Amino acid sequence: MIENFSQFKDAMKNCQGVWAWVGQRGIDAFTIQDFAPVEAVFCCDYGEGYSKLWGNESLFSVEKDLGRRENWGNQDLEKLWEGVTRERIDRYIENVQAPINTVCYRSIEVLEKDRRFRVLAPSIALKDRFDNKFYQLELFARLGIKTPTTFVRQLGEMSFTETSDYLDGPFVVQPPVGSSGENTYIIKDRIEFDRVKEILGPDQHVKVSKYLPVPSLNGHCVVLHTRKGLHAMAVCPSVQIVGAHHCTNRAEIYCGNDFTAASSISEAVRENICTIMEDVGLYMGRKGFLGIFGMDFLLDDDQVLALEINPRFQGSTMLLSLLQLEREEVPLAALHVMQFMGLVEGLSQEFLMQLGREYRIPYSGAHLIVHNLKGTSCCAEYVLKSGIHTLENDTIEMIRSGTTYCDVKSPREWCILGNLPLPDTEVCQDARLAMVHTSKSILDSNLQQLLPSSLSFVNRLQSSFKMIPLDGGNE
Repeated sequence: MIENFSQFKDAMKNCQGVWAWVGQRGIDAFTIQDFAPVEAVFCCDYGEGYSKLWGNESLFSVEKDLGRRENWGNQDLEKLWEGVTRERIDRYIENVQAPINTVCYRSIEVLEKDRRFRVLAPSIALKDRFDNKFYQLELFARLGIKTPTTFVRQLGEMSFTETSDYLDGPFVVQPPVGSSGENTYIIKDRIEFDRVKEILGPDQHVKVSKYLPVPSLNGHCVVLHTRKGLHAMAVCPSVQIVGAHHCTNRAEIYCGNDFTAASSISEAVRENICTIMEDVGLYMGRKGFLGIFGMDFLLDDDQVLALEINPRFQGSTMLLSLLQLEREEVPLAALHVMQFMGLVEGLSQEFLMQLGREYRIPYSGAHLIVHNLKGTSCCAEYVLKSGIHTLENDTIEMIRSGTTYCDVKSPREWCILGNLPLPDTEVCQDARLAMVHTSKSILDSNLQQLLPSSLSFVNRLQSSFKMIPLDGGNE
C-alpha cells in the first residue's frame, strides 16, 4: 500500500523496462524525469541545449532531421515516423531488449500497433472522440455545464453580418480539432471572415462562439480506476496567456500559463472549475478514458464558462509537475503513469484524499512562450544560451546554468529553456523562438496583459534574435 511520497518513488523504481517520452517538445520529458528517468526522447522540436540532455543515439527529432521549426502541435507527432527520422527510430528499437514504457503527450497509431512499446496513454480512438469540439458541446450540454453562446454551422451557410448580429459582436470560429490556438480564429470583420472561409473551405463545419474578451483559465485533471472504482482528481487552475503582446502576432495563439496569478481568483471560482473538471473526468472515465486531461475556461465576472477539453497532456503539464515536486506532492503526471502501469490499486484511499486536498491549493510559477513575429520563415541569429538569466540595465544577462523552473532561485530570475532553435534552422512564421520559466506572476491584475517587468523581458528577448531571411537578403 502506497501512503506517502517516498513509498510512491520506491514503487516507481521497481518498474521494469526502458522509459521514453513522446511529444512535440523534448524538454517536456521533464514532466516525468524525476520519477521515471527518461532514456529515449521522440520529439518534434530540437534546441541548442538538447545535446547536453540526451545522447544523439537516443534522441529522435523531426526538427533536427528537417532543419525546420514549425509551431509544432500534437498532430505533428506522426511526422516522427516519416523519412529519415523513422529509419533512425527503427534501428534504435531493434537494439532495445526491454519493453519501452512510453509516456505520450498523446497516443499515436503507429505506437499502438508496435508491441515493443507499452503505450502509457489513452487510445487514439478515445483521444479523438473527446478531442472533437462538436462532441464536447454535447457532453457539456448533457452535464449542464455552461458555455459561451455557441452553435455548429457549415461555413458556406454563414454570413458575417448575420453571425455578428446574432452574437452581438466578434465571434470565434473553430474546426472540430485543433490545439494551441492554431485552428482558432477571432472574427471581427468581413475581411477576416472571408479569409477564414478560404483557409478552411466553405464545406467545413465549424464551432462558432461569441467572443468574450475576459480572462482565460486552464486546468488539469486525472481519471483513475482505483480499488473503489473511478476517481477524478482536479488541480487548482492557472491563468492561460493567449495572444500576449510581443509574444505573438495572433490574438488566438497560446503563449503560456501563470499559476501564481490564479491565487487572485476567488476560492469559489477555483472550486467550481475543479468540480466541473472532476464531473467531466468521471463521465470520460465511464466511456473508457483514463489518465490526464485538461480543460479551458473563460471567467466572465464570476461566471465560469467551459470552452473545451484537451484529452492529453498540455503545454503547461511539465511546469505543473515541477511545481508539484517542489511541494513534495506526487505529480498528477505520476498518477497518470501509475494508472497505465497497473500501480493505482496500490494507492490508499487516504493518500488519494490527501493529494486531492493538496492539489486545490494555488501554485506559484509561470511560463511564457515567445514566437517568431516576422510574417515569413527566417533563420535566427542570437547569442543567448539556455540557462538562468536576469534583466539588468535593459540587458538580458546569463548568471548560471540551468534547465527548468527547478533551477530558478528568486523572482528576478528567468530560466530560458534549452529548446532555442539552432542558428541554421528555418524558423517558420509564428513558430516558437523561446520558452521561459519564472517563479513570479507575469500578468497584471486584470489577468490578461503582461506586467511591465514581464513585457520588458519579452521585448529584450525578442530583440536578442536577429531574424535573417532565408534568401540571404536584408533583415
